[in-house]
Amino acid sequence: MSPTGVIFSYAIGLIFAVGGIVFLIGLDQNRLLYGIPYLIIGLVIIGGVMASQRRMKRKGAAGGGHGGDDPPSRSPY
Repeated sequence: MSPTGVIFSYAIGLIFAVGGIVFLIGLDQNRLLYGIPYLIIGLVIIGGVMASQRRMKRKGAAGGGHGGDDPPSRSPY
């Protein structure tokens, strides 16, 4: 994933997570109806980006990934 994609993904996840916390704190009624789903979505996005970054580091350390003279493998579909 490109650095810009990582930054935007973290930003979107942070917006959702902070919005969920604001809903949990700020709303009187339907606090759980709006707060919990937004918080979960934000945490899932942030966790997905972090897992993606760990996989890329592990792939790079193992010698895989896009390096050297070989072109990246492409899907036949």
